[in-house]
Amino acid sequence: MKKKKVLMGYFSSESNEHSQSLMSFNKFIFKFGNDMLDSMRVRDLFETSNIDLVPSIFARGHPHGPVTKDAFDFILSRFKQEVQENLHEIDGIYLFLHGASKVLGLEGDSAEHAIVREIRRITGPHLPIALVMDPHGNISDELVNNVQILRCYRHSPHIDVQETFEFVAEKFIDLLNDRRDIRPVYYRVPMMMDGERSVSFVEPMKSINHMLDEAEATGRILSASYHIGYIRHDGDKNGNGVVVVPKKKSDTEFAREWALKIRNYAYSRRYDFEFYGNVEEPSDAVRIMTEYDGRPLFITDSGDNVGSGADGFNTILLREVLKLTDFNNKNYLFAGIIDQEAHAYLGKHEVGDTVEFTLGKNVHEYSKKVPIKGRLVAKGLGSKAYRNKTDIGTVYTVKMDDYPVSVIVEFDAIQYLMPEQFEESGLNIADYDVFIVKQGYISEEFRTISPYCIMALTEGPTNQRTENLTFKRIPRPMFPFDDVPIEEI
Repeated sequence: MKKKKVLMGYFSSESNEHSQSLMSFNKFIFKFGNDMLDSMRVRDLFETSNIDLVPSIFARGHPHGPVTKDAFDFILSRFKQEVQENLHEIDGIYLFLHGASKVLGLEGDSAEHAIVREIRRITGPHLPIALVMDPHGNISDELVNNVQILRCYRHSPHIDVQETFEFVAEKFIDLLNDRRDIRPVYYRVPMMMDGERSVSFVEPMKSINHMLDEAEATGRILSASYHIGYIRHDGDKNGNGVVVVPKKKSDTEFAREWALKIRNYAYSRRYDFEFYGNVEEPSDAVRIMTEYDGRPLFITDSGDNVGSGADGFNTILLREVLKLTDFNNKNYLFAGIIDQEAHAYLGKHEVGDTVEFTLGKNVHEYSKKVPIKGRLVAKGLGSKAYRNKTDIGTVYTVKMDDYPVSVIVEFDAIQYLMPEQFEESGLNIADYDVFIVKQGYISEEFRTISPYCIMALTEGPTNQRTENLTFKRIPRPMFPFDDVPIEEI
């Protein structure tokens, strides 16, 4: 029997339209050929199932502002070229598309929708496509109807990424070996929320995920997922959504019943989506952490969460810490703050040098400049992912002279999520007591090593008070801006 072939592709970029930093071509990490296939997480599953893989493009952009049109045009052209050139050989397409992009000058805004739409124009409607997504991505009838299998991660924080890639790969392999006409069932849930109110460790996401598991356990559902969506830009695809994939075409109505059941349950719990963990105003967060007996402690600068596309410019918490008159024998590390001018200045110095500069872009109230005088104590990379992009990935750490405060200065938005990043940056995590990071909810890797974490409700591009944001293009009604009975949705 002739071996089957599957084309693979990857695109990710969270586009926060409140960010001042565009996601340009040179900020993407591109991979091709075997490097691209190795980055797809499931190469071994397909190859052990006697399926050959065809690489297209791996394009990973960290969360930032909107994607520039030239960057997207290049990415889309590679997708289309590889599909067209291999169309006569491939039996299916396996994709990861994050779902939260916005492309400047693109009709409909969404890169993910455009990629799938253009691929379908080449393949026609029946070639199997499997799609993995982040739950913080926006979906629509069009996107869902253009694929055979669609599933997002269950958990936020995203502790099940590998599991989800493998789950979709296994279901897709089954579909390739037993071709049948299946399409996902989709229901939009008319409510919007940020990721910080939809953490899967707590209710109501905990119960929603249990319902998804129950649906899949019936044996008649291939896959079920709940999509939170992305609220950091305005558009017609905003909102939560439920996607249920029937195992067979004859199970479609059964899948519809489950999708409707999950949708109605989620909407009925709309008042119960609350912030996860400890939440405080900035000054209170700093005071509590200074007084708290334990280490390592983490404060997240939630209004400047670069993991959701913020700029990383905020100096709000740095200024709050520098107001302290008693640091309670604690050492503080800010990881990190972005300032290209300060970064260039530090790049002219060696580790051990005395340095004096101002830190802060000064583009708004949140990024006011702060005078820094101290010593350059480390140079490294914010993440090993930037070993081939040192122009963006190099970071410098400065220890201030008159305060027990150190600051990592970055060129561009690199989010500190894992302890090993500090070692990559030339630092020892054991040297610090309080870490201030650019996150919303705390990463699982930090939560597990910390006795106490606080999300500070700072202002900025990722303002957590969703009800105070302005949206003009979203479907209506939409909670929390509208509140209609469940019978009317």
